[in-house]
Amino acid sequence: MHRLTLTARLTEGSSHQQIAEFISRNRPAFRDTGATGMMIRSGEQVHFILEGPQAALQNTVGQAKSSPLFASAGVTSTMPISCRAFEKICLAYARPENLGDGMRREITLLTGLEFTPQALAA
Repeated sequence: MHRLTLTARLTEGSSHQQIAEFISRNRPAFRDTGATGMMIRSGEQVHFILEGPQAALQNTVGQAKSSPLFASAGVTSTMPISCRAFEKICLAYARPENLGDGMRREITLLTGLEFTPQALAA
C-alpha cells in the first residue's frame, strides 16, 4: 500500500462542476480497487492525496494527466505506508478553508503540504 500526492494545475476557466464530473467519472474505479483519498483545491492548484494499491494510484495519476481539466499534473511525493490516514474517504473534494485545523495539521504532517493564511482567505 502507498500514499501518493499529486499536484495539478487547473486549466483556465475550469469550474467546480467540471471537477465534480471528473470525480464522479473516476470514483467507481478508485473505490473498486481499494483506494482512498481526497482532493484539495487551493487557488488554481488541486492536490490529490491518495492511498491504496500502487496500480490504482497510478491509474488515477494517468487520468489526471490526460484530462483536459488540468493544464499540468505531476506526482510530488510517494511512499509506502502500513496504514491509511484517509480510511473512509473516497475522492472527497474540499477547499482548505473548509477543513478543520486538525485535518489541515494531519495533511501537513503526512504530505508536507501547507496551506498559508493567504490561501485560506482566498
